[in-house]
Amino acid sequence: MSQTAPRPRPTSDGTEPRILVGLDPAVDRLHESLREARRAHVQSVLISGGFGMGKTALMCEFANQISSSARAPRILRAQGDRWESQLQLAAYSQLMMTSPVRSGKGYDSDLPETEVSSHALSPDRIVNHAATLGTHLEALQHRAPVVVMIDDVHWLDESSLRILSFVMRRIHARKVMFVLALDRIQAQGVPPGVLDNLTGYEVAQIALEPLTPALTQELSRRRFGMDLSSTAAHELVRHTRGNPQQINELLREMPPETWHSWFPALPASSRVRARVGGILGSASPDLLAVAEAAALLGDSSSLSEIADVSEVHGKDRLLAALDEGHRAGLLTLELKQASSHVKFFEPAAAEAIYDHMVPGRRVELHQRASRAVAEEARRLGHLVSSVPSADPELARELQSFAHGQALQGSWHDAAGALLSASRLTLDVRARNDLLLRAVDAIIGSGNVAEAKAWITVVDEMPSSALRSSVLGYLSVVNGQNRSAENQLSSAWRSVNVKREPETAAQIAQRHVLWGVASWNGPAMIEWGERALSLTDSSTPAFIETEAIYGLGLFSSGRLDDARRAYDRAFELCSENAQQQRVEMGAGWLALRTEEVETAQALFESSGPTKVRGGSLRISLWAEAWLARTQLILGHWDAAAATVTRAAAQLETVQMTMLRPLLYWTAAELYSMRGDWELARYYVSQSAVPNDSFVCMSVPSLLAKARFHEARGDYEGSLECMTRVAEIDPWTAERVSFWPWQDTYVNALVMTGELDRAQAFLDEFEAVPRPHHIPSDQARLKWARARLLAAQGETEAAKDHFEDALNEIRTINRPYLRARISFAFGQSMRRAGKRRLASSVLRAARDIYEMLGAHSYVQRCDRELKASGVEPGASPDPADPVLAAVQRERVQLTPQETSVAQLVAGGATNKEVASQLFIAEKTVQYHLTRIYTKFGIRSRSELAARYREQE
Repeated sequence: MSQTAPRPRPTSDGTEPRILVGLDPAVDRLHESLREARRAHVQSVLISGGFGMGKTALMCEFANQISSSARAPRILRAQGDRWESQLQLAAYSQLMMTSPVRSGKGYDSDLPETEVSSHALSPDRIVNHAATLGTHLEALQHRAPVVVMIDDVHWLDESSLRILSFVMRRIHARKVMFVLALDRIQAQGVPPGVLDNLTGYEVAQIALEPLTPALTQELSRRRFGMDLSSTAAHELVRHTRGNPQQINELLREMPPETWHSWFPALPASSRVRARVGGILGSASPDLLAVAEAAALLGDSSSLSEIADVSEVHGKDRLLAALDEGHRAGLLTLELKQASSHVKFFEPAAAEAIYDHMVPGRRVELHQRASRAVAEEARRLGHLVSSVPSADPELARELQSFAHGQALQGSWHDAAGALLSASRLTLDVRARNDLLLRAVDAIIGSGNVAEAKAWITVVDEMPSSALRSSVLGYLSVVNGQNRSAENQLSSAWRSVNVKREPETAAQIAQRHVLWGVASWNGPAMIEWGERALSLTDSSTPAFIETEAIYGLGLFSSGRLDDARRAYDRAFELCSENAQQQRVEMGAGWLALRTEEVETAQALFESSGPTKVRGGSLRISLWAEAWLARTQLILGHWDAAAATVTRAAAQLETVQMTMLRPLLYWTAAELYSMRGDWELARYYVSQSAVPNDSFVCMSVPSLLAKARFHEARGDYEGSLECMTRVAEIDPWTAERVSFWPWQDTYVNALVMTGELDRAQAFLDEFEAVPRPHHIPSDQARLKWARARLLAAQGETEAAKDHFEDALNEIRTINRPYLRARISFAFGQSMRRAGKRRLASSVLRAARDIYEMLGAHSYVQRCDRELKASGVEPGASPDPADPVLAAVQRERVQLTPQETSVAQLVAGGATNKEVASQLFIAEKTVQYHLTRIYTKFGIRSRSELAARYREQE
């Protein structure tokens, strides 16, 4: 049963509460300006933002706060109005409506009555009124500071604007503050010179930003007492473009249960519907038709499509309708070099227009649209929207389209077509089968939130192999290990392999996914080979299996076979969304086998899906690993940006399995940077239940362990790492993906558990490693060095630390190099080798400072101080150990060496190309590789590197 819409919680006096979310920094800036004004430093502040962004709310809140303060200033207020903008002195008259002012000479002076007129004022009269306003402010500020607050400046009449601008430029050393609110989009009527003055460098700017999903959740909780899910918050922000007024309106008007589940679309608020309805009521037939067509076609529509659907033909006629819509504040034409499209000014205006249309009109326009658009997915979508009842022929066409999209890996389009086909199918069994395949495709696209909305329907269907497969698939991406295993086992027992080879291959491929989530190599190989044998190489099950099969080979110690498997997969896949899967899997392998730069390129390539379609699920995997790759390479700002970008999508689609992987990197990054609030947040976000998959539990525990380690809490780190060692062993038959062993040994040594560290390292070092992976060897050697130092074997420890650094001397791994150097210096300092310790610690500090790892910069400083060296003291450049720590002996190709020398000498790319007889693009290619190898980002850094070598 539907509940009534929530109401804001009333205050004790029964009034609606004033709750401002996200505006505290802006309020603080206004108070700071007022403090300056109290010291006779005239202040001017411009608050800018579109309609509904909170300009008025911010000004009212500031006015309320300063009015109730002990030393309340005098407030003069005015507000612009669209209709009154035609009346000269309309705003000026509002400012002058105040009680008589007692002058310093002891008599009352009444202000002259202001005459409001539609006639333009002469310059002399404007100057006269400006002098009156200036005198008025001068008199008022003697008794208390004066705050002039003018809302909607863009709707002020021209005379008032010029008077205001005149006064603001000429009042100095007075206790006066101007606070103006402006909508820049609506500011076309403001004279250019006045606008320049209002937005000049001497005017403090406060630009109001859209609400984020997190702030939207806070607003919902504080104002309406509702806890919004991340999915609901992200969808609400997307629908409203983060506009606070529209968010408030929808939270107030929609029933609470709306926000508790996935929803395909949101309506316009009643205010937007009324406003749009008013515009349409007075619109010309052409504007009405164009607005309806634009609303129905969506943002991606072209002008020719709008013309065909609206039947408003001819450039002049179409532009006239668009001009009318622009003047009415409804829509506008955005012209860009590559495209042009119609955009509605207000969020949700398109939804309001669509709702305004009667059903028959919608059907008619959708039929026109199906003939106007060229893209097959859009054409079919409009056809579906024009058919209110079952249509077997259209259902078959949709199934055929879905099959083609599935072959390309475009699961989102496939899911939409299958859902529509299900609705248009009469036979119940066939309809259920189509719906199951649609939900399966929705999961494949990565939109787990939408898939969950269908679970009740799926649960009510008769038991079948396909039904169990879909439920098992959903359990995998939800991180529900036991449920996934049970459902997939049931699916395999139920399927008839001979009669349903396609379904059997799909179930086998879901088992492969379960295997990678469990990091179970034998399962990935066994089920992978079974899936590959059951289906053709062009099918989605085959391609997705190939994309993971190589990881199963690697985890079983068969690296060469894994590489050959990915070579074969790239040969078989097409250059569409299928390639996205293979790139992600190959990047995963490259990351683990020290080809980190290659992994970065593959993850960046497999991330975007808008151009070539694909799966958000795969994109999010790629984004999570990309953030990790950037952390390893020392690109920490880029890693933080990747986490932020991916987190918004991840929380929207509710893909639980990936949360620990993404937030592990974030927790570690912010722990290293000493941002403990954010670090704690991401540690909590990475938490998982006890029976989760290994691919969730390991990064979750590593996030917590690195948080404790960064704070020097090695007991806390050891507690986490002990659990990691239990669930993710590295044996002769099983290769671990996560490099955690050095962190475990470090925690054991730092807590005095030397015997346990010795036993673990002896066993771990005995594991055969047929392939040399430098970072693995570096971690192994510095772990042994840490233990040897604790056991008093200082010289042996020093040798192992140097060997560890030598392992990564030719690759760009600043983070790992800093970790080894810090442990090296700390161990040597405790062994009494202060000079060596200070040199290595200083090198570690420099790297950490470059990375922005403030918590470890501070730890290095403490260690340096304990070694008797001031943190800022320069290291000994002749120290051979420091040289090994600080400088990578980078190996460049002859061509790269020539390019590097010329660029370091100041040559441009064009000059280098001319001297070496190569293309400029080739020069840039070599420079990119040179920067990566040196771990630098600019020509100046390259020149500095060569100066050091000289």
